[in-house]
Amino acid sequence: MPSCHSTNDIALQILKKPDTHEGLVVITDHQTAGRGQRGNDWKSGLGTNLTLSIVLKPSFLQASDQFYFNMVASLAVLRMLNKCAEGEDIKVKWPNDVLLKEKKVAGILIENTLQRSAIQWSVMGIGVNVNQQDLGIGKATSLFTVTNVVYELPVLFELLIESLEYYYLKLKFGKRDELKSEYLQHLFGFHEFRKYRGEHLFDGKIIDVAESGRLVMETNRGIQSFDFKEVEFLY
Repeated sequence: MPSCHSTNDIALQILKKPDTHEGLVVITDHQTAGRGQRGNDWKSGLGTNLTLSIVLKPSFLQASDQFYFNMVASLAVLRMLNKCAEGEDIKVKWPNDVLLKEKKVAGILIENTLQRSAIQWSVMGIGVNVNQQDLGIGKATSLFTVTNVVYELPVLFELLIESLEYYYLKLKFGKRDELKSEYLQHLFGFHEFRKYRGEHLFDGKIIDVAESGRLVMETNRGIQSFDFKEVEFLY
């Protein structure tokens, strides 16, 4: 569609229809009110970026293990970006961003509907800054800003869908250890001491991500774990 307020909101509305099928994609040229974690907006230029939501039905996944879906989405975006900007510094940032040269190039928002202890439906929202040049002053970047190449969005869309299928099938067939190993391998701040803000400022080193999605860190107060609302990267 040419324009919409939020592809995730539209996908969630579609889920109310009884004939909804897994694999449905809602994609737009211009998202006017995209949502991110912590209630942040996702700003996107007209016709310059990938902004889409995919409807999936991972009934094989328990609600307590839903962070594996974040791993699937993050690794898929990273894989696509590596094919477009090979050799550049691209990392996954816990819990739901992808960084290019330590600046945000993509964001992920996953919203699940549950049936007892299992996930009934999942809406996986992904936004990737591709050709956008005016990103304001901040911590965001785009593929074009780094590579000075204008990309064809349909080509990147196909690469992203192929990558999502690759990692989604890994998860579906129980290859969780492989997923987590690759996720940690590309995780920003893994086994590195960096500055964080929680209840106080502290130095911390990421040593793991729990199945629940909590960040496990070594700090001067010992081993601690944090939910995404409890800690913030500083630098």
